Amino acid sequence: MDKKNELLIRVYIVFVGFVLFAGIIFSRVIKISLLEGSKWRDKGGVNVKWIEVEGERGNIYDINGNLLATSLPYFDIYMDLLTSSEEVFSRNIEELSLLLSTHFTPSKPSQEWRRELVRERNAGLKHKKPGSRYYPLLKNISKDQLDLLETFPILKLGQYKGGLITKRISQRVKPFKELCARTIGVDRENASKIGIEGSFDKVLKGDVQRTLMHRVSSGLWLPLYDPLEMTGQKGRDVITTLDMHLQDVAHRELLQALMQYKAEAGTVVIMDVKTGAIKSLVNLGVNNGTYSEMYNYAIGRLSEPGSTFKLATVLALMEEFDVSLDREINLLGGRKKFYDREMKDSETHGKFKSSLREAFEISSNVGVASAAQEFFGSRDNWLNFRLRLDALGVTAQTGIEIEGEPRPYFKHPEKDKKEWYGTTVPWMAHGYELMMTPLQVLNLYNSVANDGRMMKPYLVSEIVNPKGKNTVFSPKVLKEHIAGHETIAEVQELLASVVERGTGSRLKLENISFAGKTGTTSTNYAKEGETKAYNASFAGYFPAEDPVYSMIVVVYQPHGAYYGSQVAGPVFRNIVKRLGGTMEREVTKADDDVVPIASAHSGYRSDYDKVLEFTGIPFLSNGKSNWVELVSKRDDINLSDKPIEVLKVPDVRGMGLRDATYVLENLGLRVLPHGVGKVKKQTIRPGEAIRGQQIELYLN
Repeated sequence: MDKKNELLIRVYIVFVGFVLFAGIIFSRVIKISLLEGSKWRDKGGVNVKWIEVEGERGNIYDINGNLLATSLPYFDIYMDLLTSSEEVFSRNIEELSLLLSTHFTPSKPSQEWRRELVRERNAGLKHKKPGSRYYPLLKNISKDQLDLLETFPILKLGQYKGGLITKRISQRVKPFKELCARTIGVDRENASKIGIEGSFDKVLKGDVQRTLMHRVSSGLWLPLYDPLEMTGQKGRDVITTLDMHLQDVAHRELLQALMQYKAEAGTVVIMDVKTGAIKSLVNLGVNNGTYSEMYNYAIGRLSEPGSTFKLATVLALMEEFDVSLDREINLLGGRKKFYDREMKDSETHGKFKSSLREAFEISSNVGVASAAQEFFGSRDNWLNFRLRLDALGVTAQTGIEIEGEPRPYFKHPEKDKKEWYGTTVPWMAHGYELMMTPLQVLNLYNSVANDGRMMKPYLVSEIVNPKGKNTVFSPKVLKEHIAGHETIAEVQELLASVVERGTGSRLKLENISFAGKTGTTSTNYAKEGETKAYNASFAGYFPAEDPVYSMIVVVYQPHGAYYGSQVAGPVFRNIVKRLGGTMEREVTKADDDVVPIASAHSGYRSDYDKVLEFTGIPFLSNGKSNWVELVSKRDDINLSDKPIEVLKVPDVRGMGLRDATYVLENLGLRVLPHGVGKVKKQTIRPGEAIRGQQIELYLN
């Protein structure tokens, strides 16, 4: 009985002990969580915190699938020098040091690496340098380099046995470097984003994840978990309307002109006539002596358009008052006073009696201004002039989807009475006392090329959603008709005549036609003896008969020459010339029996014979030429002669690179290929004379 009581007493003592112990723990929990909670949370937050990390950003592509912007992972590498055992460290440090020197720091000998790592480890073991647990090993290495690093001795044991610690850093890169850089835009951390990167930021962003970070020393925060294990959903991809082949051609031609004339800046915009899709957008400005994409002049820079605006004036006259292009106008030798201001033509031509057509062709300021003043110059017709410009769509923004487009500046005779003078109509008529961006001017010319239909310019064709249905952006009509069909047909002929016999006649090409208007704009009102500044421009479209592309070229403040026909016109012409050979051949007759992709094959006859015989596919080989074009029908394959002329550039589209290079180089041409596959485009139009030129081949 005594033993039983003794046992019970012991049980009670243990139980009471547990109760007291539990009470103490519970009281400490209450004290820490409720009474001292904020204090300990503050202390914990000093060394550990949750941060939000954006998932991988989506890519940006051109219309052909070329990568314009992507996010590449880079890594900062740290090493816990105290993690590995003494045996592992001593046995492998020599080899590790050698590999680090060989593959990452050739200028840093392996002996230096060894001394440094051993010194840091010893200091950490002796508690003299706690930072040895997070020794900065390498900075900003790629994923491939990280994969290699993870095979090195000690480090291949991982974080907990080898001490390898990684910190992921995502960097946005543009594979085409400077090409279209401003339009693609910039993804800047903690700063405003610009271009497509900015306007489609919400689309491109990946899922936001929370990750636990801990402070290791002097403001350095590292993730507690492997950053490669983050599984957030990648952002959506953006497919633009841009074509990097066109972009490259336009960039090169504009850059050459800017350098030649030491200009302040320049821009080129190429638009698809039927859809309004922007195919090329070049913006170059001088910065520290070199030209780069530093500002989006095409979309964001307002300036007086000058003579390219005369198209709007002629359209307004024809639509409002049915003015004929043959109407007689007195050019007064190129000088005329409107009230107290004298207007001059840019060139002294000495003409007096003229037609509105000729005045437009020779870009007479006096002629177009006189016609506008005659019909719109009275106080009763001021508002009609402004309303007619509204109807043409030139006073409104285009609505391009990237930010930065300002509203065009146009006076209003009722809202801006103090700024509207008797001279306003004639000066507006030839592109002054108003301001537009190059894209806004181009949209007018694109509308004329498109038979009067004004399209909304756009830069993005599709958003690719890995989780669901893609978003496709279709062409959008802003105005079904900016003017009547007869009026549009007449001004189309008028713009073609500018190139045939007007100010653009020196720009004519033999193999492809284009239509447009030169522009020379004085940008300051220099006094006698002072230097004047000018902008040179050319706006138009090509081919003139069946327009595919519209284009505007603006060169800001060139030196040595300043007329639009001298500075901007040649850029326009050269781009048209280089693109002429790459435009798709017109299909004149549909054949339901022909498989379209097969008709794009051509090459050496003997190669096709061998391949088709080996596969057992029936075929018919016609002709005797060594070079053939393959046409596939539902029941058979035909090999037809593909003639190669000795003195003319052949059509090598559809050939493989080997065959195309063989043919062209044997004809004396220098070949510069781009891409892989068959030749899709060539930069010299078939049929042009061979003069030892360089021809660029774009393969797909």
